[in-house]
Amino acid sequence: MAGYPRDFISIEQALKFLIKELGDIKIKEATNKSESWFRKCSDPQERDKNILHKDSVKLDIAALKEGKGAPLITAHQALLDLALKDLNKSKKITGTLIDMGVRIGRLMEVTKGATDTGGPGGKEISQLEKEKIYKAIKDVEGKISDLKLSIAKEK
Repeated sequence: MAGYPRDFISIEQALKFLIKELGDIKIKEATNKSESWFRKCSDPQERDKNILHKDSVKLDIAALKEGKGAPLITAHQALLDLALKDLNKSKKITGTLIDMGVRIGRLMEVTKGATDTGGPGGKEISQLEKEKIYKAIKDVEGKISDLKLSIAKEK
């Protein structure tokens, strides 16, 4: 599939590729519409000219038969992926924040127990209690690092 773009980021781009690769005769055979109709659909300035879904499927089938891939479904998938990217980013950040909250709660619980005068070390924090506090702090720091990475990837 030489010359076949890996990703299409718009329907118009995919249509331009199909027009070039299939030509008027194969487009007409597949859809009973002319190449010029689809040229209008591929022009972003022609806002009242849009490809019908059934024509989109027919053109992808014609392209597949010619070994040209399915550029219109590829464009649809790219547009869906782009739309979901923000949703997935938000879910990941929210999940990280929730996990961080749980770990902060654990740190508070361990620290409260260690500073309780009725605890094993009395007024002093025992070595075991210090280790538990350090572990809880490391867990919180790990989640803070995860959050920083999530945000940094989105710049």
